[in-house]
Amino acid sequence: MGSSSTEIAIIGAGIAGASAAHRLSELGLKARVYEAEQHPGGRMAHARIGQARFDHGAQFFTTRGQTFRSVVDAAAADGAVKVWTNGFDEPPDGYERWRGVPDMTALAAWLLAQADATVHLDERVHHLEHLEAPAIVLTPPVPVSLALSQHSDLQPPDRLLNRLNGVEYKRTVAVLFSLEEHPEGLPTHGGIQLVDDPDLAFVTDNAAKGLSDVPAITVHLSNDASAALWDEPDQKLIEFASAQVQAEIGPIVSVASMVERWRYAGPIQVLEESALVWGNQPLIVMAGEAFNGPKVEGAFDSGRYAAEKIAEYLS
Repeated sequence: MGSSSTEIAIIGAGIAGASAAHRLSELGLKARVYEAEQHPGGRMAHARIGQARFDHGAQFFTTRGQTFRSVVDAAAADGAVKVWTNGFDEPPDGYERWRGVPDMTALAAWLLAQADATVHLDERVHHLEHLEAPAIVLTPPVPVSLALSQHSDLQPPDRLLNRLNGVEYKRTVAVLFSLEEHPEGLPTHGGIQLVDDPDLAFVTDNAAKGLSDVPAITVHLSNDASAALWDEPDQKLIEFASAQVQAEIGPIVSVASMVERWRYAGPIQVLEESALVWGNQPLIVMAGEAFNGPKVEGAFDSGRYAAEKIAEYLS
């Protein structure tokens, strides 16, 4: 898949992988990034239905630590991110919720561009040893990373394997609706976050958010509803989401729709380490949102930590 190189191989071009590449570049190391999808971003994903555009994974991110905030400020100066809203309650809580520009994939794409990383999109890695890299960063969800490492005979030692096998994930179903007209029952910024609703978790007006030029909403079912309805056919999910969202915001007229299933929407258990490290020639570092917290900033911090452990190993 690649020639022998001192470049570090990174599996996954989500925030953790992009952050690892970015930090490696700061440390004077080059990265090759392999992404199975056709775009970077991981769960910060976007889709189209005709002219309608949707963010359908993570809808926003926040900044808490100074390191992440400094990077976000630099991305904002380049036009890759901007503040969407200062809260979803009435009145808003004043805490900034950021979005990507033009969509949520933009932050990962910006990090990779800043890193000058070699990025292989739409390229799934089947065996790690084919990468011929001195160190490999695994950033997919833990079960996916574990399966790949075991298939490559580079699995972690038992003391780590037992812990990683215990990491479980929530599921989320997203239903995307292209509409005849803009919905009337959403706030001007276009987002509703439902914390205790048994059926809905989030509703986004992608036009009000600044993403779509035509009416388009994203409906995230709650974790409970997603788990209960996971195996139902798409049409049933569309009908269920339509009924629930109309009860919440009022009538909508859909002209087209699509279902996106997130099997690994977020970890239920979070490991206390920033990443896990094992092996030698190659060194394996597993990072991502299951380390450091199930948020965008946690994945970012985990990727940076992975890069720093690799630089330490190679020094």
